[in-house]
Amino acid sequence: MMKLESVNIKRFRSIESGELADCGGFNVLIGKNNSGKSNILSAIYAFFACMKSGNVVTLNPPIRQEIDFFEKEIEFPIDITLTFSLSLAERDALIRDIVTEAPQMKNAADGLDPSLRLSVTVSIARPPAGFGFVSNITLGGTVRPDAKRPDSEWLLISVGNEAASELYDQFSHVRQCGEEVEMLHEMMRRYTSRYFDEVKSEGRRRSSLRYLLPSRGVTKPSSELVSELETMVDEAKSYEDFSSAVQTLETRIQEDAARVQEEPIRNKIGTFAGEESSIPNYVRNLLHGISKMKVLYLIEQRKPIGKEEAARLLSLKVSRGGPEVLQSIQETVSALLGVQIDAFQSDSPSRRGETTAEMDVDNFLVEVNGSGIREALRMILDFEFEHPDILLIEEPEMHLHPSLETSMMRYLERISSGCQAFIATHSTNFLDTGEMKNVYLVSKPDSTRIQLVDYEDAEAQIPRELGIRLSSLFMFDRLVFVEGTSDETILREWASTLRVNFSQSNVGFIHMEGARNFTHFAAKATISFLTKRQVQMRFIIDRDERDGAEIDKLKKIAGENAVVKVLERRELENYLICPRAIIEFIGLKRKLSGNQSEQELPTESDVENTIEKCAEKLKQIAIEKRVANILCRPVYPSTERLFESPQETTIVDRVADEIQQLIEQLGEARSTAEDVYKEQSDDVNSSWQSSKLAIVPGDILLDMVCREYDVRFKKDRDGARLAALMNEDEIAMEIKEIIHGIGGERSVIVRGQ
Repeated sequence: MMKLESVNIKRFRSIESGELADCGGFNVLIGKNNSGKSNILSAIYAFFACMKSGNVVTLNPPIRQEIDFFEKEIEFPIDITLTFSLSLAERDALIRDIVTEAPQMKNAADGLDPSLRLSVTVSIARPPAGFGFVSNITLGGTVRPDAKRPDSEWLLISVGNEAASELYDQFSHVRQCGEEVEMLHEMMRRYTSRYFDEVKSEGRRRSSLRYLLPSRGVTKPSSELVSELETMVDEAKSYEDFSSAVQTLETRIQEDAARVQEEPIRNKIGTFAGEESSIPNYVRNLLHGISKMKVLYLIEQRKPIGKEEAARLLSLKVSRGGPEVLQSIQETVSALLGVQIDAFQSDSPSRRGETTAEMDVDNFLVEVNGSGIREALRMILDFEFEHPDILLIEEPEMHLHPSLETSMMRYLERISSGCQAFIATHSTNFLDTGEMKNVYLVSKPDSTRIQLVDYEDAEAQIPRELGIRLSSLFMFDRLVFVEGTSDETILREWASTLRVNFSQSNVGFIHMEGARNFTHFAAKATISFLTKRQVQMRFIIDRDERDGAEIDKLKKIAGENAVVKVLERRELENYLICPRAIIEFIGLKRKLSGNQSEQELPTESDVENTIEKCAEKLKQIAIEKRVANILCRPVYPSTERLFESPQETTIVDRVADEIQQLIEQLGEARSTAEDVYKEQSDDVNSSWQSSKLAIVPGDILLDMVCREYDVRFKKDRDGARLAALMNEDEIAMEIKEIIHGIGGERSVIVRGQ
């Protein structure tokens, strides 16, 4: 069976020119909304839809409107080229067909190498005709050294625009003839001998024949056809005479279609054997083979699962070999979703009195189950029923819980061994599960661009122990490294208040789990890889007890390609100290705890006084944290020094010397403890009155204040709640600068701050 190896798309919707190269069994398209992922899948589907008839020309392709052309420029056609690998049997069959039709090309055909790839281009002509046609088929790749032809591309067919227009006229005429024959069949089914006798006796032939001729496809009964039939009615002496005349007309129409179909075209087409005036049979056979490939396309707006699927499951119970197939489907669903499905005959028939089927999921009708289960069943059953050769899915993660996403990802990976899958997704879970060998990043700076992601390079550059999800490196244009989850949720709430859309700016967050891990996340390899990917990087770090020298060191580690922002206040929670918002927060917490007491909320003045009182209690803690930061920095023995002079002393002596140096270093720290304490006390005291709320631990202060009013502040859970209660003018200018910087917007200066 042919395998799809690449997809090249030109001038289709958002895609001016793009290629999916090196396609594998499981292919994932990632990118933000409106980047063009769905257009890529639509192009693949449109190609196979044009192949469905097995003809060179498709009269009604699924894409043909002006809006389907890139920037509505219809001067040039849409081109969709798919490249396939051929099996040895397929290559041999192609050679036989070529040699049968053109024996003089036997030597050239024998020179075709099995490694050659088949490339087929479908073009969509400009509106209003908007037909599709196979404009080019080639065999490309390497050829044997002893092959007669010096280049590496062998032409099988080339159809120019003029030749395509001629072929379109031919196929249109043939289709019209076929639809007219179908009209005549339908008319004769209705036009009984009794009706004929009534028409002859009552003389109402002209008011009846046109209504008895139904429309077929795009063809309506022509006035010429109606006139000819009316003449037949007039001249026929019996119904048998009329029926015979209609059969003669059908034969004449069919012969006319066959004659037109075999007529040579004036504008010649290129073939393997040279220029020809008709489509070679080997091309017809080749297209017929492609037309047999089954393609299943699950668009974003999928049809709800229900009675149709239930009927198919029910039919398996009574068909030969069906129970085994049903059991296999049930086992697959059970393993993936943890539910049992079955189908039964409905107790109540349909309005027409027909028997209907119902599907149960864990003994409940499928319609009353959650959207996630129904969406997963939609994908599983569609595949298990159809067993396509190519599967196209838009947003397979839609309505799925993360754990269900993982299950579906593994299922899709598994079935891709026998079916090529192409999925378009926003879900990082789909990317972080399993081995990703064919991931394509889709972006749209001006037109849609497609880039094959080098996951192996990413894995080599980004240490696994960092815990960075590789999807983050490719799904986002901007990455913000924060110390923890609460920092992200607080920043997102403030961004919402400031009307900065992080999603629109394609911003992702990475949690470092504390500033102590900054050095690992800001490693040179990580920064270099992200810079190469043109990902903007920002590190937002709590000041804690860091001095200027420490901050400069952090910025130096990150280098010029990343922005390091160390907060001016101790930590992000210090920016939540807003009396008015705290009052609302206290009321909210009382409601959430079920405290329905009539206790009045404090006033802003009350809260301000409480904040001052609690801050004073934390003054000593603030001093002690600074002292501890200086005196209790970790010290480590140097393994490098242990092996500088390995011949002079034993390893035991060298280790002992290293430990002694550490002891002396710690002794020096102990001897300076009093001086350090005094220095830090003086520093805190000198700025206390103006900066106390920036110096003390913000999360501890907020909890102390809340305790005064019988509620608690839990950093991880309540930080975002309190941030959401703050007004725009209560957010510090420093935070506004950070938010607008992350969102890529110009900073907004607010007077009075």
